[in-house]
Amino acid sequence: MMDKQKLRQADFITSIVLVLFGVWVLGESLQMPMRDSFGGVQNVWYVSPALFPLMISIGIILLGAALLVHAIVRGGANHFLQTLSRKPKKPSAGAVRFLAILVAILSFVYLQIPRIDFFLSVSLFLLFFISIFYLERESLFHKLALFYLLGNLAFLVLFIGGVDRVLGRALRFSMDWLALIFWFSYAVYVRMHLGRNRELKRMFRTTLIVSLAVPALLCPVFRYLLLVPLPREGAIIEIMNFIRYSFA
Repeated sequence: MMDKQKLRQADFITSIVLVLFGVWVLGESLQMPMRDSFGGVQNVWYVSPALFPLMISIGIILLGAALLVHAIVRGGANHFLQTLSRKPKKPSAGAVRFLAILVAILSFVYLQIPRIDFFLSVSLFLLFFISIFYLERESLFHKLALFYLLGNLAFLVLFIGGVDRVLGRALRFSMDWLALIFWFSYAVYVRMHLGRNRELKRMFRTTLIVSLAVPALLCPVFRYLLLVPLPREGAIIEIMNFIRYSFA
């Protein structure tokens, strides 16, 4: 387990990244129209495409701010400033965690959301993000971060090379099925490294539940209650549509 002082330092760096990211998303969301007219019909604010990113960005800012206050109170900021005055021979744990967060956010926003089913994108992001911080094992952190990075690099190669379009013509939602395989592969990989530690296994079960429960709640609310189109509606959303309209 990481030293508490180093963990608070990592919390301090993470909180700043989250707040900055939330502010950026908020700024982008505010550029979207909250009201508009389509075919002479005035669109109301609660079906605006800006509503979902606004809620997410505000949530990220609030959670990041709460983590920032906690890190400062616990001495994370002070330890971070002390670390900056030194000259480490290798990247610090905080720097590695910062890079992992950056990779996760960039791959989520620019790689997954535009091309992979939104349910799967959110679930995969949460599965990785929660597991690397909630499990709190530095040796496990590096292995999981590397696994996730290699998986996203594989997707990047497929998208850049146009392989996704070729696979899409052969099999509908092909990239979604690959993303689902990646989700299960990552989950199995994590489970393999937990050994017989009951506490870690319990924490990982919670991680799995949260990573599935959050998109399972968000997607139907925005898709069917607020009537807000999701960024990418693929295999899982199609299954939700079938269930929803079968009982309509």
